Amino acid sequence: MSAATEEVTMSAECTLGQRPDYRDVHGLCRQTKDVPLPYSGGSVLLVRRCRCACHGRGGAK
Repeated sequence: MSAATEEVTMSAECTLGQRPDYRDVHGLCRQTKDVPLPYSGGSVLLVRRCRCACHGRGGAK
C-alpha cells in the first residue's frame, strides 16, 4: 500500500454520460478548469475541474 491513488472527480455531465442512453450529455460538461474562491489566492476552490479522461490534463476536449 505504498502507492497513493488519486480520486477522480467527474462533473455531473461526465458521470451521467457514462450511461449508454446519455452519451450526448457528456459533451455538455463545462467544468474544464478550477474556479477559485475570490480573494483566496487560489487555495480554496468553488468548483473543481472535471478530471474525466476525455478532458485530459490541459482542459476541454
